[in-house]
Amino acid sequence: MSFRDAFQSYIDHPEKHSDLVLYHDEHVIIIRDLFPKSVRHYLVIPRSTALTHVHPLDVFNRNYKDFTGEELYELIGTYVEKAKEMIIEDIDKSLGNHPNNKLKLAEFKNKFIKSGIHSIPSLRNLHIHVITQDFFSTRMKHKKHYNSFTTKFFVEFDKLNPNYNAGYCKLRSGTSDKYDDYDSDSVHSSESDEDVMVIKNVRNEAVLNDIIKSTPLQCTICGATFGNKFQKLKEHMEEEFTKKYSSFEGYDVNKLIKSQI
Repeated sequence: MSFRDAFQSYIDHPEKHSDLVLYHDEHVIIIRDLFPKSVRHYLVIPRSTALTHVHPLDVFNRNYKDFTGEELYELIGTYVEKAKEMIIEDIDKSLGNHPNNKLKLAEFKNKFIKSGIHSIPSLRNLHIHVITQDFFSTRMKHKKHYNSFTTKFFVEFDKLNPNYNAGYCKLRSGTSDKYDDYDSDSVHSSESDEDVMVIKNVRNEAVLNDIIKSTPLQCTICGATFGNKFQKLKEHMEEEFTKKYSSFEGYDVNKLIKSQI
């Protein structure tokens, strides 16, 4: 089996991979990323054979035998939220479950955890990233790694909602029975006739590769820019990491990162 199919064994036999599989049921598995790019980096991976090899920008924009694209999006959304809750629970545990952290952790969940997909996935099985925005990891090795999560190359889960996709709206209304003709080559536009926002995502691989290669490095927390100086960014992100997490009661960097090593 090729590396690009690395998730298949986890999908087929999650019970054999308790070291990485944090949750599973008939619909999904939730695992730790094999090469985490942040202190907490999980993946939500649908198990259905009908979904697993569909491109992530297309998967919610079609109907299936057992559910519509909207129903699928809502279903997977519940697991994305579950993964966020699991991240918060894990961080809370590492901090000693201090009651004083509850409100801060709720804000942390809403503002400091993002979910979404890579426009050019490195692995074949459909997967949704759920990741804290500290990018404090030994696996964060170069500019492309960082920019793949902090530029338009990374499409947030909210922007995959089929109700904001022109092609799916036509499919739902019965004016089209095709999903392969979706126009997904620009970023955002609005259908002025009905004042409906339509989200269109970059699909051109040359453009996407240029985005992660050429976009200047920028801190996700304070917005400081570092050009191509990746090591400077890493040093800065370590400082931001300490500021962010040391505000919690029970902060201990070794306990916080232990499960991610």
